[in-house]
Amino acid sequence: MTRRRTGAVSVLTAGLLLAAVLQSPARAATTAAPTLTITPTTVGNTFTVGQQVKLGFSTDAATVNWTVRDASGTEVAKGSAAAATLNGQLPLSISTPGWYQTDLRAVAADGTTTLGGTDFAVLTPHDFSASTDTRIGTATALGFGGMANPGLDAVPLLANGGISTARDEAFWAAAETTKGVIQFPQNVKNYKAALDANHVDFLNILDYGNSLYYPDEAPSTDEQRAAFTRYAVAAVDEFGTDHTTYELWNEWNLRDPNGAAKASPENYVALLKTVSAAVRAKHPDVKLTGPSLAVINDWQGWFTKFADLGGLDYVDAVTIHPYVQPLDPEASVAYVNTIRSIMAAHGSTKPIYITEQGWATGTNPSAVSEPAQARDLVRGQLLAYGNGVARYSSYNFMDSGNDPSNVEHRFGLVRNRLDARGALVPKPSYVATAVLARQIDQLPLTGQTRFGTSGYDVAFDAGAGQSVHAVWSTTPGPVNLAAPAGSQVQITSLYGETTTLTADAGGHVWVSAGPDPFYARGAISGVAPSNRFGLSVAPEIAGDPATGTVTFSNPDAVAHSFTVSAGGAETSGSVAAGATATAAVSYPAQDSTGARTYTAKLSVDGQAVALVSTTGTATPPLSVTASHVLNGSGKNLLRFRVTNASSHAIAVAGLDWVSGTASGTLLAGCTIGANATREVDVPLTLTGPSSWSATLRRAGEASITSAGTLTPASSLTVAKRHTVTLDGVIDPVVAKQPAIALEGTGTPPITGWGGPSDLSGKLWLTHDDQNLYLSAKITDDVFSQPNRGGNIWGGDGIQLGMTAGAPGEATAAQEIGVALTDAGPVDTWRWTPTSQAGVPPGVQAKVVRDEAAHTTTYEIAVPWSTLGFAAKDRLLSATVVVNENDGTGRRGWLSWGKGVAETKNPALFNAIRLDPAAAK
Repeated sequence: MTRRRTGAVSVLTAGLLLAAVLQSPARAATTAAPTLTITPTTVGNTFTVGQQVKLGFSTDAATVNWTVRDASGTEVAKGSAAAATLNGQLPLSISTPGWYQTDLRAVAADGTTTLGGTDFAVLTPHDFSASTDTRIGTATALGFGGMANPGLDAVPLLANGGISTARDEAFWAAAETTKGVIQFPQNVKNYKAALDANHVDFLNILDYGNSLYYPDEAPSTDEQRAAFTRYAVAAVDEFGTDHTTYELWNEWNLRDPNGAAKASPENYVALLKTVSAAVRAKHPDVKLTGPSLAVINDWQGWFTKFADLGGLDYVDAVTIHPYVQPLDPEASVAYVNTIRSIMAAHGSTKPIYITEQGWATGTNPSAVSEPAQARDLVRGQLLAYGNGVARYSSYNFMDSGNDPSNVEHRFGLVRNRLDARGALVPKPSYVATAVLARQIDQLPLTGQTRFGTSGYDVAFDAGAGQSVHAVWSTTPGPVNLAAPAGSQVQITSLYGETTTLTADAGGHVWVSAGPDPFYARGAISGVAPSNRFGLSVAPEIAGDPATGTVTFSNPDAVAHSFTVSAGGAETSGSVAAGATATAAVSYPAQDSTGARTYTAKLSVDGQAVALVSTTGTATPPLSVTASHVLNGSGKNLLRFRVTNASSHAIAVAGLDWVSGTASGTLLAGCTIGANATREVDVPLTLTGPSSWSATLRRAGEASITSAGTLTPASSLTVAKRHTVTLDGVIDPVVAKQPAIALEGTGTPPITGWGGPSDLSGKLWLTHDDQNLYLSAKITDDVFSQPNRGGNIWGGDGIQLGMTAGAPGEATAAQEIGVALTDAGPVDTWRWTPTSQAGVPPGVQAKVVRDEAAHTTTYEIAVPWSTLGFAAKDRLLSATVVVNENDGTGRRGWLSWGKGVAETKNPALFNAIRLDPAAAK
């Protein structure tokens, strides 16, 4: 089965190939590190509520330490025990439904440490054996050989996950190895029997070629089609039509384009017509689907021709593969709509099945995170059902390998059998799929509605006046759900944790809607945006409590008392009529880092009415950086910084560093104070490009590493010390300094540049302890800046690109622009880093246009705090771009240095030395 070519690789690095070994406290190993291997004793580490969680492992270590986190990143269990006492099993008292990740640390008697980990699921019990719901499927690869095959013991995991259909193959080439004798292999019969025993339907792909009859993959002649058709009939004879559906081929329009069949719709329809007639003659109740369309290349033209040729007459359902990775699944809705419109134009209302869609996890630029895969797959299915798609098969059940560079290896809901984290252990997407299945099992769709600008509500009829609503918003924000006053509404998270709310006197409960869908069950009549309740949490530093604020905006004519439950504690307060109240919340300190979801439940007048949440990231308390700096006399130094962002002091064993051929240890036995930074300089000699690396050691803790590149700083431009008065007149002291001339230096040159009177100018750079200053006097015969905000690059104005250190040492730049707009105000904007895009804080600018003299004077102050640079490092790189627009659009630019206008490349910037001497 070929997947979308923009797929990705593992979210787990190859360093987990059973464990990463860290030596502590010694820098060099003197004994072998302890072994640590994950050996699940329950298939796939998947448990049900009430079942004892036991995680199997083997180790020769003396001690095993563990930390367990739920899907929100919250530590839910932590401990340490002698390995002999545990005897290869870690028992955990966890019964809340969800997906969990466990970090393990095996520690030898001498302190040598090996790290590893595993994942597990806790699911609510649910009997799918009698379910007639066939909407949720997945590709299983049970017909494959090697490590891509999950094995028959994976089939109960399918069933327990609520997966009703297995899309798999019984290849023609394997079934007919002697011409004229069709005998399906025993492994295929075995997996079909296992599916039947576990009440999982079979979506059997009829494919591919057979070299006994022709060399290509796809048949292209009547004789070849007749041979394939005999195989197709034999397949239906073997596997029947009860709980079995057939799909003719897999992605015909994409596969074998250079073969005789040329992946053409003509040859596909010819095969489909022949197979349909023969199979239906013997099995009139067969369900035959196709064309398994890959949404790639000219897929619309291909499908239109397929329909023109009558292909829709021979299938019981249309099957498509609308991959959109790395985009969110909302992007695939247009594909379904296009397919349906082409079908409608040909008079067809047959069902549509999505028989492949998936998101690969990993490190490839097109990959998504494991939590993103989980929400994307669930949203993809909900959008499909809401848009009338009858069945959905994700790709695929198990990661097909462990090569992080292989695009095909990381689409799975569970990990590969040979994964270091354990065979078949769940990724978040397995649990999210299982929760979806439990929420909508056998519930008919009632419809899909939108709320706000980015909200989705897919509703199902739960009977007796009840409904289940799957709700999410691509832009996070609170919503209210309308329900009869006093009625209960059950809220279930993406991973299965349930909270019960009660509708207030006005008939509402409130929940935060974000990218992760939640499920609401009750007598719900609608969903709408609301700003009544909110939660914000400050950035969390691991080891410190996370602190935040709950906001209650009360539009009612009466006051309310309220209680907030968050982080295991309660806070009470009151809010006056028509007023807004806040309450402080705190979440316990934990050592774990990474993505976090924070939740708070609010009870108003004694009744739980709201569940609000927000997301954040817990960052490590310690960080290590190094900068290429200059001292006051211009000597090159390498400055190491160890920063402790936490509220308590932290002892370190030492900082081991390497720069070129030099190395050493710094800060041995030191303590880094709370919210403090320690700096140490070492001499730096550079004759060409080089690199540095540093390892910060802590006794009994994982080491922290950092690395970077170094380049010589040559042809330095000197910026003297001077504080510029921002008044639109070049300071006399600045004007006395050597100017940087701009004249005809654009690349490409300005269209129709008429010489210095058309566009030219002078630049000066100065600095003080607070700011970097740019002063510029630009000659420009016509001034035009029709744009605002992030579009000011298209009119007259200035752009600055800046990085710390020498050119090429940093890969990301600060890009900031300033322009006097035709509307009157001076606009400032930051384009990069994209995470900081917008109006840059603290940047001040005065821009004055003199129409008589045809000059524009710029004075710009950029705070070091905005740039994130340290002025005392005295070395930075920059480029300055003067954009040109004479009223007919951007004509080009003049620049000092390159790396912003022509291409985004900080290595092309110019080096600047910040001279501590005052300008005179």
